[in-house]
Amino acid sequence: MEDRLLTEIQRQQKYLDELGPEFTFPLFNPKHAMDSQRRNGYRNTAAAAREIVDNSIEAGAKKVHVVFERAAASKVHGRTESVTAIAFIDDGAGMLPQMARCALCLGGGTHFDEASFIGKFGFGLPNSSINQTKRVEVYTKTEDDPAIYMTYLDVNEVQHHGRVDIPEAVEKPLPRFVQRHLEKSGFNFDHGTVVVWVEPDRLTRRSGALLKEHLVDDFGVVYRYLLDNFELEVDGLTVEKVDPLFLDPKARLYAKPEDGGATLARDWAIAVKLVRNGSETGHLERVQPDEDLLKDENIIAAGVIEVRIAHFPIGLVEGKNEFGDDAKKRMEIKKSRPGISFVRANREIDTITNLPRSQRDKSNGMGNWPLLQGYIYNVGCEVRFQPSLDEAFGITNDKQSVRPLEDFWKILSAEEVDMVFSKEYRWHPVERRRLKDERNKVTAEPSQEASPAEKAAATADMVQGTVPKAPETERPTLRRKFDAEAERQSKVTGETIEEVKKALEKQAKFRPYLIDYFDDPNAPFYVPEWTPAGQVLVKVNRQHPFFETLYSATLVSGQGARLKYGMDVLLLMLGRAELTAEHDHTKMLYEAQRVGIWSPFLRNSLKVLEQALQDQDEIEESLEDDEAPATA
Repeated sequence: MEDRLLTEIQRQQKYLDELGPEFTFPLFNPKHAMDSQRRNGYRNTAAAAREIVDNSIEAGAKKVHVVFERAAASKVHGRTESVTAIAFIDDGAGMLPQMARCALCLGGGTHFDEASFIGKFGFGLPNSSINQTKRVEVYTKTEDDPAIYMTYLDVNEVQHHGRVDIPEAVEKPLPRFVQRHLEKSGFNFDHGTVVVWVEPDRLTRRSGALLKEHLVDDFGVVYRYLLDNFELEVDGLTVEKVDPLFLDPKARLYAKPEDGGATLARDWAIAVKLVRNGSETGHLERVQPDEDLLKDENIIAAGVIEVRIAHFPIGLVEGKNEFGDDAKKRMEIKKSRPGISFVRANREIDTITNLPRSQRDKSNGMGNWPLLQGYIYNVGCEVRFQPSLDEAFGITNDKQSVRPLEDFWKILSAEEVDMVFSKEYRWHPVERRRLKDERNKVTAEPSQEASPAEKAAATADMVQGTVPKAPETERPTLRRKFDAEAERQSKVTGETIEEVKKALEKQAKFRPYLIDYFDDPNAPFYVPEWTPAGQVLVKVNRQHPFFETLYSATLVSGQGARLKYGMDVLLLMLGRAELTAEHDHTKMLYEAQRVGIWSPFLRNSLKVLEQALQDQDEIEESLEDDEAPATA
């Protein structure tokens, strides 16, 4: 009978029958619990791999090498890049055989009560490993024992056979690909541990090259404060530290301030204490300068919270090619960990973007934080704290996330951290707009010679056999203006009025169309008028959104000249049509459309469009689709 046809009681009985008569009802059902653990938690392979590296650091390792075993060439596709095993090799203290078994147990560890360690929960090795593979093997050797011992955790054995214990550790040689690496690299494995993920089926990147880049970039940021003290290598490449604030001169992707690099906007060192008040579990407070912490029996822990905020100049963290490879790489780093970076025991735990912004948060004194959207990658902020303050930051056992107490945000607000952060975040759109306006003002100037657009319009008249002429009703006014202009220029040049008139007429003959510019925030997007010599003049308004959003884009685009001249021809056509209209009502209709309808509509709609495009550009230049996780 199908399950959907069973009653709830029948469904329960079927489940109990499947458990078998020997089932003793342990705290965890191993078959289902193990599968749930595999699907739980880690964001990607790098996050899981950090747990193994953490264990190596705590074991006193000075070297940690991550080694890949790659598949033999496929007969069908000839692919050799696929990773079939990953080994984490360290030269730490190693483990006793029984301790190796314990290390594979959930909750097994020797540092649970030692708050100063990176990890203390005892879940890292088994949790992270089964998240990435169905079988993890642990090889370990201590200095005073010549033998290498191996034990393992195999999800299939748990699921298929109900196995709930870790097998006895037995003597066994290292896998061949590990041994080859030791020989090639000169790694001295007199003592230490090797963790092997056998045929991992949940890797974020299946390709060896992509997985290598993924781990190197992540490890460089996560262990940036620790890499001076130990060697970390991935597939033969030494991991270099990367400061996501780009302030460390010794870190990769650093740039000097005089070369457009980051500068420190402000930093804080805030002494805090975690106290127990009545029935409350914990309350975070600032330590007063003259306070004696030893006399307060309600203090759970005390420590210092360090905060840094960096100023990123335009061009330091960018996704566009024009800013160079380093700027793009910095963008990739920031994309992988946007927002505020939280560092525990000198190891990065998490970055958060969901800052307290509700009205309730503000009224509770948690600060006035910006909504992080388009320029989320152009602000750098870091919070460092000691493991003794774990309760204040809500550290989870997978060391992937933080959930700070409200008191933490209140303390930052009291120190004006939110104000400095907001100032840096909001500086970018203002500065980018200023630079854009500067570029537009410099490049939009009239041409001294006839432009291709002006020549094209004149040639079109020749082809059609028509010449733009002012209507009869306007010609007397134009003649008076022409005479006045000739007289004015005659006084300046010293030429006779007749000589000036001939020069003006010649100029009008060879350049009947003109494009010029003017600045008036209240005027239409273009204004057509006759010159005194009878040329069609179209003036483009540089302070209208038409210019800012559309016309100015032709001045900086790769195909800018072609686009600009095409736009000029269009404007000359519209101006010609309006100026040469014979009937007053037609001319008035043109002007009414241009001034009363087209320009206001463009002004409003282009402002909306510009904001929408700006938001989208900010997101697109900082976001790329990550490669989808590979399947087995």
